[in-house]
Amino acid sequence: FIDSSCHKHIIKEINGFDKWKLYEDFFFTKLERGSKEYNDLIVAFWKDLLDITEKLGSYIESNNITLLYLVNVCSNPGNVSLALATVLISEYLGIPVINNNHDFYWDGGNKKIDIQTKGLKPGPRDFFFTNSHLGEFFSQIEVLYPYESRSWMTVNINNNQSNHVIEINGHNPANVCEIGTAVDTDRYTTLTKRKKINAFLQVQAILSNYKKKLIVSAIDDVIKKRTIDKASPDPILVGSKNALSFDFVGDNIVFLQPTRLMPRKRIEIGFKMISRLFENEEFVAKFKSNPQLTLTFLITGPIPLGQYSYFLKLLQSFSDLLKELKPAFRKRVFLGFLFSEFDKKRFKNRYNEPVDIPELYNIASLIMLPSETEGRGLPIIEATACGIPIFCRRYYPENVYAEVIGGHLEESDRLKVLEFDGIHITDKLIEQIINRVFFPQNYIDEVEHNKRAVQKRYSLESLQANIIQILHKLYLQLQPNKESFELTVRSLNQYKKTLSYKNTEVLIITKNREYLPCFGRLSFMSFLK
Repeated sequence: FIDSSCHKHIIKEINGFDKWKLYEDFFFTKLERGSKEYNDLIVAFWKDLLDITEKLGSYIESNNITLLYLVNVCSNPGNVSLALATVLISEYLGIPVINNNHDFYWDGGNKKIDIQTKGLKPGPRDFFFTNSHLGEFFSQIEVLYPYESRSWMTVNINNNQSNHVIEINGHNPANVCEIGTAVDTDRYTTLTKRKKINAFLQVQAILSNYKKKLIVSAIDDVIKKRTIDKASPDPILVGSKNALSFDFVGDNIVFLQPTRLMPRKRIEIGFKMISRLFENEEFVAKFKSNPQLTLTFLITGPIPLGQYSYFLKLLQSFSDLLKELKPAFRKRVFLGFLFSEFDKKRFKNRYNEPVDIPELYNIASLIMLPSETEGRGLPIIEATACGIPIFCRRYYPENVYAEVIGGHLEESDRLKVLEFDGIHITDKLIEQIINRVFFPQNYIDEVEHNKRAVQKRYSLESLQANIIQILHKLYLQLQPNKESFELTVRSLNQYKKTLSYKNTEVLIITKNREYLPCFGRLSFMSFLK
């Protein structure tokens, strides 16, 4: 997506999360005031901050860069040194910032004390609050994620995030907005039969690790021997028994889940759904009438850091599924992991036209998104753009899901999906899935409806207009405010004359709002830092 004429500059110190050298010290080491770890971290953090500020600031200054566009730098504290460095550089050099956030550390994260006293559920981002008991430590997280300044535009991906930033963080609404999602509808579309076959062949090559034959590994052997490397796993296809060959291309129904392997993606729901399908007489009849027919559940993404145990649980869940099925069908159901191989050079260098996400969607009969939570729910948009049915949960936050689907819009602009309530996979839903898998020709109108809705709401043209709107909003915030300030003073003075009391502070909302960037109610601590 990045034009080859663009300049790229690498600063190794700005790596994030487990690749940031202080990540372990910040969030996985319990700190106490005066301890050796506490005192050492102060020195290490300041040195790291100075290194990044000098290297990044010098590059920005020498190349006359006049706008910074940050992506997730000030949303989750994966590198606190980098976040503070961008603040210092932007303020010192007078450079405006568009701060684009996908999700925040408080999305799925809480303080231990709040979990105990308020009955909140533990979440995947609780570790960011490990040292929240130290106010002088944690307040820098609260100030930087996200940072507020008149020259910073905080750009979020959903309305929930914007409301939190305004209502809880107290940011100026004039500096908060949202950016939509877009898909290139020239790429995300229904492919020709020839291109689909080519995509099937490339995926088969990935799963076979580029050998002549695609071998199936017995699931119980994989679990017992731990044959999948934790650090750098190779793509694999598993089934009930070892098999020396497998035809991935012919007579193979593919259910595709285009996500990473992590608990909130609820991949195991797919096994539950497959079990329900084999309880349906019509589905079973199709398998009985075609002895060559197989079903492959394919997961595209990698195993994120710390999620290997979840991956092992998935393997066990798949083994349990196979044991539930009748022997005649057990040997015809498979589970494949791509581990994002299609993003790697060793794959891309093999083909003139290597497959990517749009091609992967096109080999599927059904897309799976049973996630508990999503910041957006991009697979819904991508699948419907490609004309592939999608089985998805009404994930949390539900209003984000409703916004993606278009629940607030006219029916002509809503996306039609196979909706799962998160608890029950009903007989009706199973019938809908079977009909769309085996009789897609009966749902051409539904496919065309979805494509029209995507084109209208999620095209690159709509994103372009969105970005211009954001830039214009930032431009207005950067203009001198002398006139509007004077107008406000005159208006308040005029209004005073109509009041029976003289305290105009009651007119100003001060509960969450702060009127100087970075200065909260603990302003002394801010000065001290």
